[in-house]
Amino acid sequence: MRIYRKRVTFIFLLLIVIIPLHSQVTHSHGIVVSFLQFKDEFSLGMVFNGVRLEYRYGLHWKINDHEILFQPKISAGAAFNRGMTGAQIYFSPVNITWTMPFFENNEHSINGGVNFIMDYNYQYTELNDGPIFWTSIFGFSPVIRYSYQWDNKRIYASLQNSLFGFTSRRQDYDPYEWVFTWRDFVINPHKDLKFGSFNDYNHTKVSLEFVPNIDKIHSLAYEFDYLGIFYGYRFDQINHNLLWRMSL
Repeated sequence: MRIYRKRVTFIFLLLIVIIPLHSQVTHSHGIVVSFLQFKDEFSLGMVFNGVRLEYRYGLHWKINDHEILFQPKISAGAAFNRGMTGAQIYFSPVNITWTMPFFENNEHSINGGVNFIMDYNYQYTELNDGPIFWTSIFGFSPVIRYSYQWDNKRIYASLQNSLFGFTSRRQDYDPYEWVFTWRDFVINPHKDLKFGSFNDYNHTKVSLEFVPNIDKIHSLAYEFDYLGIFYGYRFDQINHNLLWRMSL
């Protein structure tokens, strides 16, 4: 077993070295303005509406026909309902997408692959008077992307939908315990992880990106991002994301 672990570690380290040497590497920075809505059974089913600002860093490898995108992201925002305020912090330290082409014909192409994400979502509302409610997801999603190029312009359309994974969601709280601790951010989102698929959660993202000039470094995109947790206390969230991306 020890020899096996050493071999796996060696292969992993070797790939870290080989992949950058045999690939085209680009970096990107993205700024996202999100119009968000979330509804939580803990908040009596009230819908909170607000705005969230997000930063994304992208590291993109192109190895022959294969593409790997590592894109961590972090954001913070505020939402409101009937004079009550809610706050939200969201980040994904690991967000990796691998795709390869399935169809190419002159200006048209279709790529498919898989995404793995570690997703952490924390929220607070005045209605609950203090406790932090977390939603964490470690999930796999199939990805399909269509692109069309004409003149010097390009459009991307993509669909990503959760297939299976592990989720953690706060299931109870003491309304008189208004002080939250570091455990709510670090320990609790990794406890009581539940394995499931569409019967437990659904994370769907549809995006449309426009590149006005493929020789330049800028693009604009719109994303529809839905997250639903269906077991225990239900949680639903919709984000309408407007993205500006700069590639280097």
